[in-house]
Amino acid sequence: MSNIAKSTTPTAPSAVESKDWTKATTLELQSGSEDEASILDAKTKERCRRKQVKKEEKQRWEEAEQRAREEAEARAREEVERAKAEVECKAKEESECQAHEQAEKDRVEVQWRAAEVTARQRALAQEVLKKRVRDEPEAGPSGDRSDNAW
Repeated sequence: MSNIAKSTTPTAPSAVESKDWTKATTLELQSGSEDEASILDAKTKERCRRKQVKKEEKQRWEEAEQRAREEAEARAREEVERAKAEVECKAKEESECQAHEQAEKDRVEVQWRAAEVTARQRALAQEVLKKRVRDEPEAGPSGDRSDNAW
């Protein structure tokens, strides 16, 4: 029996029948390159899909970050407005309080001045009365005056 030489390269069934090694090798290379092309296409598609997923995740993250930033800015604006309103309210209350205090001081001062004026008027009236009493001659028992200037 003769030994058949075994080849290390696989051959396509159609090539074995025709016993054309160039044809078999070409078919094998072509089928391998088609497999490689489909594998490369699949890998490229997978890479593109992963890239797209990463891009979408990054975009969602950036949008969430933007929303959070906008919400924080809105809260800060509201807080500033509240603080301004509170300061204005306190300033208004303080000015009203100061106005009330000033009005009270003015009222007390007016009362004090009125009391001074009243005291002066009384003192003046007493002086005038004393002067009249000193200047007028005393009336006698009959009611006549001692000096008959009439």
